[in-house]
Amino acid sequence: MTSLRAKLRALWARWWLRRSRFSGRYGDLDRLYMIEDPWNLASSKEQARFDASNRLVRALAPGCRSLLELGSGEGLQTEHLMRVSAEVAGLEISSAAVRRAEARLPQVTFRVGRAEDASALFPGRRFDVVTAFEVLYYIEDVAGALTALQSIADTLIVTSYAARAERMRGLFAGPGWQRLDDIEAADTRWEAYAWRRG
Repeated sequence: MTSLRAKLRALWARWWLRRSRFSGRYGDLDRLYMIEDPWNLASSKEQARFDASNRLVRALAPGCRSLLELGSGEGLQTEHLMRVSAEVAGLEISSAAVRRAEARLPQVTFRVGRAEDASALFPGRRFDVVTAFEVLYYIEDVAGALTALQSIADTLIVTSYAARAERMRGLFAGPGWQRLDDIEAADTRWEAYAWRRG
């Protein structure tokens, strides 16, 4: 039964996500959360990615006091990020996901909204680190979203599934950007980049 559930979850996610890539169709992402953990983030592969992402945060922002996670979903990676920052906040497009995240982690501030609106959703806030792990390819205007996130961050860390990253690579070549070592887990590779305020 668990195997069948995992296969159905993967089919559901794949169908919705193919429609959503670089489209800004945020309603599709919200509907994806009709099922719990649609990304299968509880899997050992994703847990290994979370650990590797935490190592990136520790290396780039030791002593991080405040972190904003873009695409915080149901709070599964948020829980890991709490190990590398004194305070963590989450921004997620799906209200259903945010309700589950708030139930899981009541001590974390979550907001429903778009990356492009981060400064309005967290008025007057600055973050030592903003993470965009596995989310940018669902945004129509990735460059605009990066600019919005940079306006409230000292450091921005981005990871993207390698097979989908090609379209965005040019955005990470400007001032302040650096390519980091790829993250690898099981048979999957993610490209990683960081931007730091000069």
